[in-house]
Amino acid sequence: MTAQSDLSALRHRKGISLDQIAQSTKIGVRYLEAIEHAQFGKLPGGIYNVSYIRQYARAIEVSEEELLARYLQTASIT
Repeated sequence: MTAQSDLSALRHRKGISLDQIAQSTKIGVRYLEAIEHAQFGKLPGGIYNVSYIRQYARAIEVSEEELLARYLQTASIT
């Protein structure tokens, strides 16, 4: 799995825009950007965070489990 700083680059290589992900998932672009930049404090919180991260991972075809593990690790530090 790529580092979170590489999520945007991976998405670009796959030709997927944030607007496309937002349209298909109904997640706001600002939240998608927060996921890409590991700024999880900008997400709405609770179960929404897990759901948004899973949907983003599916949209760019990366492991949901690995991305969630990174989120949970970051969340436990802050």
